[in-house]
Amino acid sequence: MKNDAIIKSIQILLNEYKNLSSQGNQNSKDLKSIRYLLNQSIREYEIPSSNWHISVAARDLWDSLTTDSIWNYHYRDVVGCNNLQQPMSVELFRGASKEGGEKELFPNDSFLFNELFHEDHVIPVSMILDELINKNASNEADIKTILDNMHICVILKEEDRKIGRTTGRTLDFNQTIQNVYNANGIYLV
Repeated sequence: MKNDAIIKSIQILLNEYKNLSSQGNQNSKDLKSIRYLLNQSIREYEIPSSNWHISVAARDLWDSLTTDSIWNYHYRDVVGCNNLQQPMSVELFRGASKEGGEKELFPNDSFLFNELFHEDHVIPVSMILDELINKNASNEADIKTILDNMHICVILKEEDRKIGRTTGRTLDFNQTIQNVYNANGIYLV
């Protein structure tokens, strides 16, 4: 239900974007605003569970810390270390900082999910948006097909710092995994 509303919103925004673009206002404030709204709408699309992935390192660390399912945690959720048997040193990251800080976690400690893990858009939202615009996706089926090409991979923040935001990424999931993840020693379960 949520995705249907998002697709309809994107369809309306895409039509308005095309109308403004055809008037030759490529740098207009309205065009930039619509692009921003499209970007945010794409981020709200509920990605199918089959398109969620995890790196081996992220899974192994998660399993050593907690018995909870990683798929129930996102962004700033608090994660309890209910499976940690002895103190463990980890590198925690604050916000968008490039450098982490070492911290000792003890049994029953907690941390924020995004201090240790990152949900990476394998195919960047900007590329999905460009695909929607360039393919002239005008009906709901076309929009859904493009949006269903999105994949999220849960990786360690340390792993995230190894890979670039767009360098080597394509609209092809497998090619991006090869070019970006595997090339940087990151392998998926």
